[in-house]
Amino acid sequence: MAQNVSRGTYSRERVRLGPEHLRTAKALIKGGRVVGRGVEFADTRTAGLILRVTPNSANWLLKLETATVRLGSMEALSVDAAREAAARAKADVKAGRSPKAELALFAVALEHSGGDVALSAEAAFPETLPEQSGEDRRRYGPWRWCDLVDEFLAHKLPRLKVGRWPAQYEGLLRHPAFSFMSHYPVAEVSLDDLTKARDAIRATSASQAARAVAQGKEMLSWAWGEEGPRSGLKDLEFPWWEKRWNLRYVSEPREHAPRLDEIVRTILIAERNLQLGGNSLETTPGTLAALWALVLTAQRAGALTGTRRATVRPWTERPGWMVWTWTGHEMKGGRAAGRPHAIPMPPEAVERISRFEVDEDSPFLFPSRVEGKHVTPVGITQFFDRLRGKTKAGRVAGNGRNATAPTTRKADLFEQHDIRPWVPHDLRRTMTAFLEGERLGGAASAILAHKAHRAAGTPDEERELMQAITLRHYFRGQRLELKAAGMEMWIKAILDAYDEEALKMDRAASVPGRAKRPASRPGT
Repeated sequence: MAQNVSRGTYSRERVRLGPEHLRTAKALIKGGRVVGRGVEFADTRTAGLILRVTPNSANWLLKLETATVRLGSMEALSVDAAREAAARAKADVKAGRSPKAELALFAVALEHSGGDVALSAEAAFPETLPEQSGEDRRRYGPWRWCDLVDEFLAHKLPRLKVGRWPAQYEGLLRHPAFSFMSHYPVAEVSLDDLTKARDAIRATSASQAARAVAQGKEMLSWAWGEEGPRSGLKDLEFPWWEKRWNLRYVSEPREHAPRLDEIVRTILIAERNLQLGGNSLETTPGTLAALWALVLTAQRAGALTGTRRATVRPWTERPGWMVWTWTGHEMKGGRAAGRPHAIPMPPEAVERISRFEVDEDSPFLFPSRVEGKHVTPVGITQFFDRLRGKTKAGRVAGNGRNATAPTTRKADLFEQHDIRPWVPHDLRRTMTAFLEGERLGGAASAILAHKAHRAAGTPDEERELMQAITLRHYFRGQRLELKAAGMEMWIKAILDAYDEEALKMDRAASVPGRAKRPASRPGT
């Protein structure tokens, strides 16, 4: 029996379809008795085959994971013909072909053969050949969209600078918005397809959409210019996407600076909600330690998350203080023009971060769950997304080995705790404004490496950073005393705000009628 539904939806009935259902459909339409948008009869014999009955017509549909295919009208196809059409269309879609032309020919053949399904299928559908393996397809062509992405990234990623950029670059080309065209032959990808993907990304981020378009155009032009035969684009006279697939976007400078109370509440909700994103894995100690380090130092995530234990040294002139150092290569994500940098860490900051039980055998201060690896900026971004209720996109079965499903949403802890959205880089504006208010603007510039205080980037200076025999000279050149004054002031403000907000949270959790949040974990 059909289910009761509200207006705007289809009721659904699962049956073994037969001629009687066609008669029922005709009677419903003729008598004006179709409720709501209509009713769908789902065949229990052929997966995905549906007879959709609306107030004015009835049509056969095939619902697949990647698409819904219209097979034909109820008048054109009998039940047996619809099942044959569904099987053929499913094979076409799986092979990356469009079944539209063959389905139209099948309907014509049925009309001329008096409804002979076998004869019409023989006339309309080509002989089925063994499906080409993915390896052979990528080696000899013609490529599908998923093959193009794989082959282009294999060519492009080794040429990108180290750091987080390669992962971001790859992430855009594998964005879930492109998943619907994963099996499309590259030669059949249309402007409508590319525009659909672009607009899906733009719905959440115009800047990401602009980058995705630029990278996608680069990828397609590479395939056309260098891999024409394999990609299937060899007969294309000109790369039409260069002129027709566009997105005008002008970036605006980001001005947001989170308040101290918002910053420390972010730490608190991270410590008190260790399981995020709907899986059983807890936030790692390395991630929480990295979050604290980002807040206490306001350094760029790329350099900070990769901090090595070997580059952390005691400041002998100040007992209990440590000095964290980075090479110019590390500071600029692999660019040789970067300058070495160092910041002093007071004892209370060192103690706060050391509370987290990370793998001390790791060469990194902030080890990840993967042995030998460290927490990454991308990982921190995904961590913030989970705090805001956005879970990581999952894989979609049957859509190619790298297809992904759209991002889903869960509880937004930022919204629940009155935290305006912010990202780690915003901390740099907050620290600058805070220290300028304390008449320590010069310390902020030094801590954040905003200004060059000496010529840098030479091999001699790289050796200054790494060799202990020149350590005192290096520390003097890094203006540690000036930085220390700013770090003391900033870190005291952060820790005081943290204690105040933790007390407020504990009091709120103890009020009758309010659900208590999990007890705070190490770091509180």
